Amino acid sequence: MKVSKLLLVVIVLVLMVASVVGIFLFSNRTRPDESVRTRQSEIPITLSWWGNDGRHKYTMEGVDLFQKKNPEIRVNYRYGVWNGYEKRNKVWMESHDEADVMQINFAWVKEYSPKGTGFYDLRKLSKYIDLSNFTEEELRYGESNGVLNAIPIAMNTQTFYYNQELLDHFGSKVPESWDDLLALGKKAKTEGKYALGVAKKQMFLLMIAHYEQTTGKPVFNEDGTLAVDEAGILSMLTFYRKMIDEHALCPVDSFDRTKYMSGEVIGAMCWISDTKIYCDGMAETGVTVTRAPYPKAAGAAVSGWYVKPATMWAISANTAHPEEAAKLLDHLLNDREMAILQGTEKGVPVSHAAVEALSGEGLADTNEYKATREMKEHMDEFHQMIPNMENETIIDVFKSGADEYLYDKQSAGDCAKSIYGEMKKLAAGEQK
Repeated sequence: MKVSKLLLVVIVLVLMVASVVGIFLFSNRTRPDESVRTRQSEIPITLSWWGNDGRHKYTMEGVDLFQKKNPEIRVNYRYGVWNGYEKRNKVWMESHDEADVMQINFAWVKEYSPKGTGFYDLRKLSKYIDLSNFTEEELRYGESNGVLNAIPIAMNTQTFYYNQELLDHFGSKVPESWDDLLALGKKAKTEGKYALGVAKKQMFLLMIAHYEQTTGKPVFNEDGTLAVDEAGILSMLTFYRKMIDEHALCPVDSFDRTKYMSGEVIGAMCWISDTKIYCDGMAETGVTVTRAPYPKAAGAAVSGWYVKPATMWAISANTAHPEEAAKLLDHLLNDREMAILQGTEKGVPVSHAAVEALSGEGLADTNEYKATREMKEHMDEFHQMIPNMENETIIDVFKSGADEYLYDKQSAGDCAKSIYGEMKKLAAGEQK
């Protein structure tokens, strides 16, 4: 009997515990979680960009600020380094899987939107994007077929920086002409150094500048088709080899930033937007860095140098949430706190509001500002960058063909013929 009573008590206790646990589990399963409910009510949009870790960090911090001001919007990220990014972006665009708001290259406006329909018409979103922060001239860089597809973040062109200690060591002045570069190269060669280091795209732009200055003829027509003839390609090839042979130019495949930082290469040619890497980074090591003027040929009728937006913001033509995307785009371009976070990492902002925000943050003392001011002083001499000048496939054709000549696998004439034929087809193909 005692056992039966004890068993009954145990059973009752077990049932009570089970009941309490059951009620607890049921209540937690059915009670809406506040964070889940909030996330379900948010409108999701995606932001994509490329860059280094520093850019990733401040962009995310800027987006956090945006979400605090716009709690109804949730921003997802899609980002990475530049290497391979362009190919991934092409896949996204062709599969209509691009982000709602995208950092894009200037050349992509024409590449993906020749009729103005590849990206969203931003003028239709002017209620959310303050276009008054940009002049019509600035906005035209983002137009295709009269449609505003993108807005420039900063303007860009090439700039040149030299290690002043090494210039003094070789008893040389800052190169101002092609002859100056060649003369510096001869001195540098005595110690196994090079006068100038460039990346692949910079090499191509450098050769374009020299050709156009010395001939007065363009390499590309305004529509992107090839203007230079086979003889012109031959001229570019022979000058390229001369620059390398005389150590005025470090071979592209041998150059990286470490060689400039270590003094194996005296100077570097880079985008203004990369000034922090090539100028500020060197100065931090205690080296005096001097900015040089654009190399010029005597009696040149044209400058041979081009200007473009450093990068741009655009909105997908396929976005399901254009208003929310427009609010984010405006924040990235015009918000005061965002501007201060970004600083001049992408170059000096085009947005008047962003410039005003940075004016009290020492903007005028930055090397990017000084280089941009010099660019603006020469703006009447510069031409707008023709997208095919940055076409990776075209540049690769010139570079790989030139290598055949540099390493004596083909004659200059045969290389020029091959390069000309391929470049002409590719340049024409971009217009289809």
